[in-house]
Amino acid sequence: MPREAMEKARAATLKADVFLVLGSSLVVYPAAGFVALAKKNGATLIIINREPTEYDAIADLAIHGDLGDVLATVRLKE
Repeated sequence: MPREAMEKARAATLKADVFLVLGSSLVVYPAAGFVALAKKNGATLIIINREPTEYDAIADLAIHGDLGDVLATVRLKE
């Protein structure tokens, strides 16, 4: 990942109230490290992935299932 993009991602992570991970095994670094940074900084951590991840234990919500199937059930309030 280019340095400038990493710096922008880190800044956005530090500002996040909610950190949403969609369909990632969270094993590719350094990007996967943003998960712990967000949580340490007080963000609510939500992970939706087909398989468990090493970060599920610190997640506020971890949902295991096909991303398309899970998101198809999400309904926004009108």
